[in-house]
Amino acid sequence: MDLPTIRVSVGAYIIRKSFQGYQLLLFHHPDCPETPLQIPGGGVDAGETHEQALHREIWEESGLTNLRLIRKLGIAGSCWLQPRKLISQRHCFLLEATDDTLDHWQHVVQGDGMDLGMVFSYFWLRPTPDFAISHDLGWFLYLNHIPELYQNVLMQHS
Repeated sequence: MDLPTIRVSVGAYIIRKSFQGYQLLLFHHPDCPETPLQIPGGGVDAGETHEQALHREIWEESGLTNLRLIRKLGIAGSCWLQPRKLISQRHCFLLEATDDTLDHWQHVVQGDGMDLGMVFSYFWLRPTPDFAISHDLGWFLYLNHIPELYQNVLMQHS
């Protein structure tokens, strides 16, 4: 019997407070425009805790450090059967950056992963309730998981 491979990773929903409310940090690949918007994250190395991997991946992919961990949002799971059995478990966390974090920047990915040397372009977005990002990256992008992002939207509709 073929046992599935389990891939454990982390995802960082990073927010910052602005005068209009909270914003979410996203990035895109300027050299690969067909790639969907993403949040920082990646694999957990042997011997690392989820939180250690989270902070390492954030630094490698964005250059950010000293973020305040607010809470763990949960685990986004996916399962693929082709070309091989693969179960993906992404441990997602909510973090907060300081309000003086740059509005936008480009970062060359560090570390030793497949994305080494890629350029990511970061920006902040105030998502609306109908905003979505692809696959398991968007599983927690809802009012019941990150109410901070939708406070102003809710007040405008009251």
